[in-house]
Amino acid sequence: MDRLKAAECFGDFLKLGLGRPEQLEGYHQIRYSLHVAPNTRLIIEPNATEDTIMICTEIEVEGVSDYHGSKENWYIP
Repeated sequence: MDRLKAAECFGDFLKLGLGRPEQLEGYHQIRYSLHVAPNTRLIIEPNATEDTIMICTEIEVEGVSDYHGSKENWYIP
């Protein structure tokens, strides 16, 4: 969380590769997961479009989930 806050934009955070960020598919909005532990992901939603994702300066934390493809078990929704 500290690294997300410290980054000037989402692109800067992605370049660090912390938490192995992965874009999730199947959602209306762009969502990424960050590995917190082997089976636990922090799910975030950048306030951006595909064109502005790298310069995005706002994200929303959706929660912490046990995420495996289409299966989601939320620890913190």
